[in-house]
Amino acid sequence: MNPPSKPQATRAQVEAAAREWWVQGGKDVALFPSKYVFAVRGYYEDSMGKKDQNDVGINDDAFFIVTPTHFSSWNGNTDPSRYGWNAGADKFMARLKPGCWSFIRLKHKMSSPNGYMAFGQGGKNVTVERIKQDGSVAVTESGQFGINLHRGGNTGTSSEGCQTVPPAQWSDFDKTLSAIVGKDRFDYILSDKPFT
Repeated sequence: MNPPSKPQATRAQVEAAAREWWVQGGKDVALFPSKYVFAVRGYYEDSMGKKDQNDVGINDDAFFIVTPTHFSSWNGNTDPSRYGWNAGADKFMARLKPGCWSFIRLKHKMSSPNGYMAFGQGGKNVTVERIKQDGSVAVTESGQFGINLHRGGNTGTSSEGCQTVPPAQWSDFDKTLSAIVGKDRFDYILSDKPFT
């Protein structure tokens, strides 16, 4: 399920919220990045899915690509496609914890012949919350979990903890972000606070 339009937050709203998360994460505001992706979990929580609730399995979140000369918004997902046990990982499903993370261009599904270029951890740690079926947090852990920012599915969000963009927007999103970041690392800032 996709929203009827792309996110409508303004550059000023996004920049203010991103700086707030940057400082809240203990980072020096003087080192605030000039290029970053800002994601908002539950951006459409009042207009999609259950009211006042962050839903899984739908593209009710938002991504913003920000540089001094570029600002664009995109629909997406920052949750696993479902909560509960992930038999493949032998753990509960992972949900990236809100905060400031370091991503880089890399291959998604590296060992698969169906792999493709996307973005992700690339050797840098992130913190995830392992989510039970009822939506509660079983455990929080930091490390390498293959949390990527990649193309979602046609009938769902296609995420075991990754951040995903709907297929109809992925190609343009990928071209835009890869042209901006090249082979450099960039900051991925995830918020779970909707704009006021």
